[in-house]
Amino acid sequence: MDETTIGDRIADHRKARGLTQVALAQRAAVSTSLLRKVEQGSRDATPVLVAAIANVLEIDVTMLTGQPYDRDGKRPDRIHALIPPLRRALAYWDLPPTPEYAPRSWEALARDAREVSRLRQAGKHLQVATLLPRLLQEATVGLHDAEGTVRERYFEALTVLLFAAHSVTYKTGYEDLSTVVEDRLAWAAQQSSDPLMAALAAWARTTSMLRSGAYDIGLHLLAPHLDGIDPAQPDATTVAGALHLRSSILAARAGDAAKVEAHLVEARDLSARLGTDSNGGWHQLSFGPGNTGIHDVAAAVELGDGPTALQRAEPLRLAGAVPAIRAGHHYMDLSRAFLWQGQYDRSLASLNKARELAPQQTRHHPTTHEVTRMLVRAHRHTNEPLARFSTWIGVV
Repeated sequence: MDETTIGDRIADHRKARGLTQVALAQRAAVSTSLLRKVEQGSRDATPVLVAAIANVLEIDVTMLTGQPYDRDGKRPDRIHALIPPLRRALAYWDLPPTPEYAPRSWEALARDAREVSRLRQAGKHLQVATLLPRLLQEATVGLHDAEGTVRERYFEALTVLLFAAHSVTYKTGYEDLSTVVEDRLAWAAQQSSDPLMAALAAWARTTSMLRSGAYDIGLHLLAPHLDGIDPAQPDATTVAGALHLRSSILAARAGDAAKVEAHLVEARDLSARLGTDSNGGWHQLSFGPGNTGIHDVAAAVELGDGPTALQRAEPLRLAGAVPAIRAGHHYMDLSRAFLWQGQYDRSLASLNKARELAPQQTRHHPTTHEVTRMLVRAHRHTNEPLARFSTWIGVV
């Protein structure tokens, strides 16, 4: 089990650079008091703080979060054994792999791509990572052998598969690989005839920008895609709504509450028109009233406003159409908001709900590890449910 906290890693890298807490806090534009508390382990390290400090120290965010988790030890997570085959499959793009089998029709590949999408939205990382290497290679062979419209459709299927690969690699902490996938996604989307695939690729690319603190650049990237969506296209409303929701989180990380609200207003209008939650269909980006409500809560958490987040969450009822990975992330956000308000039992209950909905995602997320450490610190006496949960994710 890993006993090193994000605060410990920040302190180690800070000292290696010869910086005082005051100097690092000034350069990262955070308060010295907050930095001191994070290093001491009495405050959780938010994504905004981690990104800001990683930028100053000129290191990857994962060097502070400690990801990927559960890669070593007596019982390493099975997902890590599936990453090398996926990495090899992603090496092919401009040149086709030597096929061990004849590629199937685009229609057959598309059916499997839809199944991978369903598994991704259910948070089934192990199953997705198992299926992807062969399907990625098959799609690559197919597009190199095809011409015209059929070739463009292979690129559509490849974009869907790459989006799943991005989800798995990012959510399990393989930052280097997820960034490579973002480049492949942009390339594949451009080769398809579907302009909404380019919007999907841009949405995925902003993941790196959220992680690295490049929030304004992410907003700039999404803006032309929002302007260019043809409302008559299938899935146009869901894609536009999802881009507004992602923009609201980018704006929240940037601390721009006015821009957050502007994007949420647009999303609320689009979700009202849609009437119900959609999983995004072929274009992957889920959207609807429930998802908009989730982002309403998430934006408040990102702005550091726990009371508002909990107030907004109280009336929220998530329908079954909201993907498990999105609902699971919502409960991780709530765990942080409850933690800030000193409601430790509800914070743990939220983590357990996230585990119930999307266990593989929950186990590998930095929020889970940070909040669990803070809960362990807050409980001076034995707490059996917390002990079981902390053992499950490998936190002492």
